[in-house]
Amino acid sequence: MAYRTRWTRLLRGAVLAATAALAAVGCTSGSASTATGGTAGATAPAVTLAQASQAFASYVATSDTAARTGDATLALSDVTGMQWAQVNTGFKTYRSLHLPPPYTRFTYQTPTLYLPAPAGYPRWFAASVTRAPRTPVTDGVLPVPEHVVMLFEQASATAPWQLASTSELPDGVSLPVLAVNEDGQRPQVAMSQTAALLARPDVVGPLLAAVVDDGPSSPAARAVATGPLTTSLYQAARAGMGLSTPPGDVHQWELDGSNYTQFALRTADGGALVFFTMYLDSTIAVPAELNESEPVNPGPPITVPGELKVLLPAGTAAPRVELERQDLLSFAAVDPPAGAGKIQVIALGDALNYASAS
Repeated sequence: MAYRTRWTRLLRGAVLAATAALAAVGCTSGSASTATGGTAGATAPAVTLAQASQAFASYVATSDTAARTGDATLALSDVTGMQWAQVNTGFKTYRSLHLPPPYTRFTYQTPTLYLPAPAGYPRWFAASVTRAPRTPVTDGVLPVPEHVVMLFEQASATAPWQLASTSELPDGVSLPVLAVNEDGQRPQVAMSQTAALLARPDVVGPLLAAVVDDGPSSPAARAVATGPLTTSLYQAARAGMGLSTPPGDVHQWELDGSNYTQFALRTADGGALVFFTMYLDSTIAVPAELNESEPVNPGPPITVPGELKVLLPAGTAAPRVELERQDLLSFAAVDPPAGAGKIQVIALGDALNYASAS
């Protein structure tokens, strides 16, 4: 088996506001999203506590009804972005396995709501909450609760509030203390800000991508801390993300930027809590296909994992040229003040988004 990341390229348009040792870091793969938090020049009222509370409660009620009744249309009406992909694939999986509803339902504790200072549309807020699957106790084992941060967005003044992502925090990890202004709002940080931070917020994703693509040896590892959501994600990608590589084929992967809006809030110590979404592409293929050379001769059959079959046309034969999966990953990361340590990735959400076979 051979493996490699897709390609190496310099991080373009990135000026790191970091220590001298990081100022000239060259990073591989992963391009930054151009989307930023808030629309330049647009005006939007601040999100109120009542609005955020109602949006959260509405999502919980709607998603629970959809899971209880098996109504995919209802479930998808309340989500967008990474969360839409997760819900869509989930319902396809339930149906492919001929599982009757109710599907997975959750109970939520009272959330902590973080309301940003206004900065145009899309309006957004974050909810930090503990949830647990609403399932009967089996053999004395209780459902395992999980601490998640949920990002809600409203695209325009007339658009509904929708859940954009759910990212889980590992045990013992919590969101950092955030700054607060005189109105009780959380100040936002411009994604292109360079002053006082280790890195521009819109460069946090590409720095992470370099570590996930190239591992601890990447120069970007000088700026990104090791941990279960960084170097361990590299190990999972290198292991194939559930794909098995036949002899003679090549496995490659790449964590890349997306056009989903990025947001950042100021932390109490002067850093930033950055929310962003990226694509993780994993491919198994014959070398000629990856090298775009001729002829492309089929190789051994590539095993298609069950979780990918629901995203492929019914009856798709085992591919002998290429099998690709794409995951949407949502992240929360702490970008510290310059000279105060490394970027810490503290939360991760995963949604299987796409699959293709040839």
